[in-house]
Amino acid sequence: MIDFDALFRNHGKDLRHFLRRRLACSDAAADLAQEAFLRMLRSADAPNALDARAYLFRTAANLAIDYQRNRRHHLTGEGADAALADLADPQPSPEKLALSREEWQVLLRAIADLPPRGRQVFLLHKEAGLSHTAISQRLGISRNTVVVHMMRALAHCRRAIAAHRALEAAGKESSQSQ
Repeated sequence: MIDFDALFRNHGKDLRHFLRRRLACSDAAADLAQEAFLRMLRSADAPNALDARAYLFRTAANLAIDYQRNRRHHLTGEGADAALADLADPQPSPEKLALSREEWQVLLRAIADLPPRGRQVFLLHKEAGLSHTAISQRLGISRNTVVVHMMRALAHCRRAIAAHRALEAAGKESSQSQ
């Protein structure tokens, strides 16, 4: 039986380094190293403890090859067209710009409707960029109270935006059916 904890402690760093050299991307290397360990853990054909390192590195090497193939395909030929189609247009359409302005106004009204302390906490966090801890110290309240105020404020804003979008959708439906 394989001791996966020991295998991870003894070879996890080496495996990530091995993949980082092959992929030149730390994030991809970390993801594929984790996937290699998961596949080994799930495998019905898991090797004995003596072969575990070799099996793990072979699995990782195969995952790296698949990753590189997928990237090449995605960046060439049909994959490039699909990748370009997924990119956002840097210029929003006039309709989207108008909707964004409307939603901004809805958001401003929702913030104004918050209870005074909730509005103060929300603005200190979102506008002034203060952490929850800094807000709690500035206002003389507990950090948990700051978190509660933020959760309530965010939920209130989300509901206001959702209600606005629902009204917009209903308005579009009624104008299309006429």
